[in-house]
Amino acid sequence: ASYHSDSSDEQQQGDGYDVIALQELWVRDDYHLVAERAKEAGMKYSRFFYSGAIGSGLALLSRHPITAAFISPYPLNGFPLHVIEGDFFAGKSVCGICVDVEGIGRVDVLNTHMYAPGGEGDTVTGAHRVAQAWELARISQEKAERGRHVIVMGDFNSQPSSIIMRLILTHGALLDSWAETHPPPPSITSAQHRALSPLEALHAHGITCDSPLNTYSAPKLAKKSPRDDVVLRGGKRLDYILFRSPVDSPLQLKAEEVRLVMTEPIPGVGVSYSDHFALEASFTLTSTFQTLPDSLSPTLLSPALATLHAAYRVSVQSSRTQLKLFLFCLLLVPCLCVGASFEPLTYLNWLFPLFGVLIGAAGATFLYTGFLGGQWEAGALRNVIGEMEAEVERIRIVRGNGRRSVEIEDGGWTR
Repeated sequence: ASYHSDSSDEQQQGDGYDVIALQELWVRDDYHLVAERAKEAGMKYSRFFYSGAIGSGLALLSRHPITAAFISPYPLNGFPLHVIEGDFFAGKSVCGICVDVEGIGRVDVLNTHMYAPGGEGDTVTGAHRVAQAWELARISQEKAERGRHVIVMGDFNSQPSSIIMRLILTHGALLDSWAETHPPPPSITSAQHRALSPLEALHAHGITCDSPLNTYSAPKLAKKSPRDDVVLRGGKRLDYILFRSPVDSPLQLKAEEVRLVMTEPIPGVGVSYSDHFALEASFTLTSTFQTLPDSLSPTLLSPALATLHAAYRVSVQSSRTQLKLFLFCLLLVPCLCVGASFEPLTYLNWLFPLFGVLIGAAGATFLYTGFLGGQWEAGALRNVIGEMEAEVERIRIVRGNGRRSVEIEDGGWTR
């Protein structure tokens, strides 16, 4: 994202970026390489953010001095048994820096990479991203309440119409820079959309992922049905640059220009730079106050709460099942040890201790995921649900329809 103020006579010198947010930068040496090359372009300041067992993969580069930095891992971030997905071990997070921009003041820049599975947040598997959306919006709101301009960007793994994005925009009072600078895209079933080339559809919808023009996505798209929404649309818009200013600030951020970049293959290599295209935004400062998104309403929070309630019940049941498997493994190990002494074929005796070790390891895993992981997930879900329920109650009180507080008891809900 780049910044300039319409209240100044001249823009800052240089045509480079002011801030760059990176995701999936897993290797520290790669970060050092990128940071050193960025310094050659005038971006002297940078931060790499650690989280989880293998890192958040998040980094921020800045042309302006960094006065503060933070990282906040999401409390809900996938499942320990889902090793291939890796989200639990990566510790996906929201991170941020506060930069001191001459002529503007301090600006908070947030970067995030959200949990990928779960569709658009309307299923049980999407509950973790619903919780992440709530947390990201809360942090964005707190930053703005400190009197600073806020820019939030990254890979949200959610499409514009999803409950995830609606929660982020409304709860965080954030504006979508792409939507602010582009007309609504045509319906994917309209003749206007069908007449678009893949490149035209890319820019009409703001596609950043799963485009047929991306060399990493093309093989995956070839396996989908021609009637699949992603194929019809020409991809997904999953990456965003959101923004807001303090309510009482005399100068407000305004998205001036937003465009997709790095959509062409790497010259001489023939492959895309990444499986996601990059997004670039320029902002001005204006005295015109922002038109904020609609405020939170029970209509929006109800489906989010329904998803979280269902996820809580599934979490409790899953935890109990895994603890039962742990007890089964605990009983099976001594049985195998005893059984080895009764094996008539002595050359097979070594199999019993081997199976005992494997089953013991499985039992320890089920204890870890069922008790520690299960309690962790259930507690985090209860926290988010409690916050949302309190917000619903606050809205109803404001509207003159107050209700008593909500309490939770062992998987059931009472009022």
